Amino acid sequence: MVFAEHKTTSNSVIRAIQVLGDRWTILIIRDAFLGARRFQDFLARTGTSRATLTNRLRSLVVDGIFTRKRYTSAPPRYEYRLTVKGRDLLHLSLIAWRWERQWAPRGAGIPLELVHTECGRATLPVLACGHCADTVDIRDAYLLPGRGSGARVAAPRQYRRMSAVTAASHSGTGRELIHIADIVGDPWTPMVIGTAFFGMRRFDDMQRELGIASNILADRLDLLVRQRIFKRELYQRRPPRHEYRLTDKGRDLFGYALLKNAWADRWLATPAGSSYRIFHRKCAQELRPVVRCSECSKPLAPPHISTVRNGRARNLKRV
Repeated sequence: MVFAEHKTTSNSVIRAIQVLGDRWTILIIRDAFLGARRFQDFLARTGTSRATLTNRLRSLVVDGIFTRKRYTSAPPRYEYRLTVKGRDLLHLSLIAWRWERQWAPRGAGIPLELVHTECGRATLPVLACGHCADTVDIRDAYLLPGRGSGARVAAPRQYRRMSAVTAASHSGTGRELIHIADIVGDPWTPMVIGTAFFGMRRFDDMQRELGIASNILADRLDLLVRQRIFKRELYQRRPPRHEYRLTDKGRDLFGYALLKNAWADRWLATPAGSSYRIFHRKCAQELRPVVRCSECSKPLAPPHISTVRNGRARNLKRV
């Protein structure tokens, strides 16, 4: 359904990507949910440089994800704690964990279990509709224009370059979410995936939608084919032309995109509103995604979630 030009870049996702679309930001927020608060803890777990970590923490404070609190005076030292806005990213992180558990290589170091301590059972986070409580995937959603349809979006901040670090070269002690960060930890790559969620498959259509340089788009498409998010299919022989179709692994990123969009609608909305509204086909209500326990169906929230690795449990913090 086409209801406005530039659907991918004129909605809440672009604003969320400006705040969250960076590998190191994803890993810093991950570590905050696991209890990290101090600079040295983030430094060890992420494996990034001191300068990069300083820059990202400063941005997260400015964007209202973290608040900074001094804990020593001489020399001054600070703790970084998630705000209400930051804590609202928990469900996004849980769906990222589920994706990672499903699709990361075996032996990748992610927690083998997530335990919901309210019911006492190992759980898989389930993306559900807040109205009818039924599960949600990409086939269950449809779009209608929103109040901001056709509205122009302010020019984005300067994009950071894609990190040269990948899951294969990651040096931090924290291993969770490093594989999904290879894919969504860059501003352009999730936007390219987003065009596929809107039904675009061809290079020219994606480029026109995003206004992206051809070399950047070609680079991101090659990455997504290597990561098995897209499969490349020939649709014309002379000259050769290809379509890029989502695989099951790629379609499974829809929940991550949906939750990011919902978070941005709550916290980063403009007066014009979102350019589109997402509805749940099964109940015909506007989709308000929630993440529930696969065993008892209650919403997942700290401190009732523990990660388990090598028989040791660690609660997600009420930060």
